[in-house]
Amino acid sequence: MSVLLGSKTWKLVTSRRHFLLLRRSLNQDLTTALRPFYFAVHPDFFAQHPEQRSTNENSLKLLSEHLEALYERRQRSGDSQVLKFYVRTSSDADKRDSFKLIQIRTDWQSTRDPKTFIQGLLESCNLSTEYVKNIKAQPEPPKTSGLDFKPGQDYHYDTEFADFETQLKNERASKRPVLTTWLEENAGTAKQRSKETADLQAEINKLQKVLVEKLDLRDARYECGWNIEHYRGCLKTLERLANTHLKEMSALKGRIVVFAPFTGISLEGHVMLFTGDVLNTWIDFIKNIPHHDAYLKVVPVYERTLAQVLLEIQIGRRKFMPKQQARGYASYLMKVTTSLNDYIGKQKYPAEWPKTLKEFTIVVESEAGPLMVSPTGQFITPATCPGSILVDFITVNMELARERMKKYAQDKHVEEELMESCIEQLQLQSLTKDDAITPDKMIKALRDLSQLQVQQLQECKLHITHYYSVLTDGVVCIPWDFKQSY
Repeated sequence: MSVLLGSKTWKLVTSRRHFLLLRRSLNQDLTTALRPFYFAVHPDFFAQHPEQRSTNENSLKLLSEHLEALYERRQRSGDSQVLKFYVRTSSDADKRDSFKLIQIRTDWQSTRDPKTFIQGLLESCNLSTEYVKNIKAQPEPPKTSGLDFKPGQDYHYDTEFADFETQLKNERASKRPVLTTWLEENAGTAKQRSKETADLQAEINKLQKVLVEKLDLRDARYECGWNIEHYRGCLKTLERLANTHLKEMSALKGRIVVFAPFTGISLEGHVMLFTGDVLNTWIDFIKNIPHHDAYLKVVPVYERTLAQVLLEIQIGRRKFMPKQQARGYASYLMKVTTSLNDYIGKQKYPAEWPKTLKEFTIVVESEAGPLMVSPTGQFITPATCPGSILVDFITVNMELARERMKKYAQDKHVEEELMESCIEQLQLQSLTKDDAITPDKMIKALRDLSQLQVQQLQECKLHITHYYSVLTDGVVCIPWDFKQSY
């Protein structure tokens, strides 16, 4: 398991971490007031609806960062955002697949009071606000220095809510279907949907090719978690813009356009377009791509600076997490660099450190990120981590990082061989996985599949993830740990 201030993996707390970060920012009363909202949008309650689940997961991470900033009276850099959450329109069993899209603006100018913000959040979802209205206003937080950073409290996990999560996890595990039984019931549906969407896929491929040529793109991609009908809608929208605003679209020349959960420029330089934005938002953003590119150009400079301060350590990015925006990332790098400069201005690095850290990799995340060693052996640090704590953490976990880097390199090779073998053995049309499924998890899933020798997956498109589902385009989704239900 990964080290998260001592324990816990990143993915193990993917959904937990959103609430954990809120707990970090809010007092107990506000935490309690927020629970009805959290339960209404909790990704675990949308396991059969990957589109809604993905949207809520991404928005919860951004929401936690905003609430942290509100509570600390710390204005965040960058523009306001519109967070999108799906909630069910009714609790009736026959209406469980009916959703309503809630949009929350994280505008620093509209309110700086977390109580007021949470009250508006609850009202947007038609949830009771009686409890939050009776909460006393938040006092001004005391001024603190970076040395007041307390890991044990900073990542404290509310006991009452932890009990709820444990109960929820156990209930879900007990209701999990057996893979072979589930496939018998759903494989036919998957194959039928795949046939029905074959013409649609052909149309999408043709439209994508036309747009790539017309706008002189390097490529067009879809990384939003929605179905292919939604992808066609995105391409149609881009086609409409190409026909009506061709001059403005010249900014896309030579770029990779990705339909994604946010609008911005990724660290890879890709143009990310949020599929929920209106046309004018896309147009305004595309017009200002040169302005956004300015942030991208300074990133390598700040990365090199941090690497030099930290003994030539490699500056990496998460291997199994969603893309980051370039805007704001440079400031995260600056914060860590400044913290380390403050540290070495007072003392030297530990004597037991090697002369260089170039064999290691560090990943800098937002203020709300974890401090951990990832499953791939990377040091992950939040931008706000004081230099002394980061140095101590690296000192203690160097050997663990080496072990995990070595294991990842071995697992990656084994994973590739097993994927090829499984495609052939099970006669799959395709085999893919979520980015969050690390090689060790994929290896377990593929070995378990090979032992079962299921016949129902012939000619199916199989996707290894965390839930059971048949997507509208016929993709069969199964959890990597499906055998735990046996």
